[in-house]
Amino acid sequence: MAEKKILLVVTPQGFNDSQYEVCRRLFERRGHKVSVASLTGAARGEAGLAIPVDMAIKDVKSYDYDAMVFLGGEGARLLFDDDSARKLAKDAKYKVIAASDKAVVLLSLADALDDKKVTGPSDSISWILKGKAQYTGEPIRIDDKLITVQEPAMSEQMANAVLAALEK
Repeated sequence: MAEKKILLVVTPQGFNDSQYEVCRRLFERRGHKVSVASLTGAARGEAGLAIPVDMAIKDVKSYDYDAMVFLGGEGARLLFDDDSARKLAKDAKYKVIAASDKAVVLLSLADALDDKKVTGPSDSISWILKGKAQYTGEPIRIDDKLITVQEPAMSEQMANAVLAALEK
């Protein structure tokens, strides 16, 4: 398979460190180019992992990427009210797109879940339903090119589902 471009979207603070590491490792191991976008020029995970950021979310051109992965963690809430993050999520809805735990709410707020079957954390069900999605409660849900997971423990499965969707 030819090299694909995958964007990892993280928050400046509070993204899930292990999820970032698992996804990046699996994507790069398959020969794909991984870039990182956030609200600021650097990001720090919940457990303290500091990572460089390649670009600001507001500068991302969705057409430059084959897939976008919105990583969860408590910090995902920082993206909920950010217009550029919502725009990116909405623009990405026709690509391979994945979101984990709290990041699923961003997709809902961006109207990127219309009529899709999704999962996410149980404390976010009302937000997901407001986004006109059908909540399944499964650990992972794949609906065409949309992959959602309830929690970071499903990171490897999410990354593999992104890779499978890219191969179609």
